[in-house]
Amino acid sequence: MSTEIKLPENLTIHHIEDHFNTLNQMFSDAESEIEIEASAVESIDSAGLQTLLVLIKNSTENDKTISWKNTPEIIQTSAEKLGLSQTLILS
Repeated sequence: MSTEIKLPENLTIHHIEDHFNTLNQMFSDAESEIEIEASAVESIDSAGLQTLLVLIKNSTENDKTISWKNTPEIIQTSAEKLGLSQTLILS
């Protein structure tokens, strides 16, 4: 069964502390398949990418599969600039 996790609009250093615990719990409680719904994301920085990296890495280590839905260009280009596209399972 799949679990959809909706990302907030701001994944920046100024907001990530507010979102991390909630997202971490959602990823931990998710079924074996996680679909990340990212259409709301309007801003992301390296702190936001690092957070996603930790959440995805922990999930895959716990035998969960990750897929993305409605991934905005800002996530894709930011991840590409830092060489994280493959690690974040964006490509």
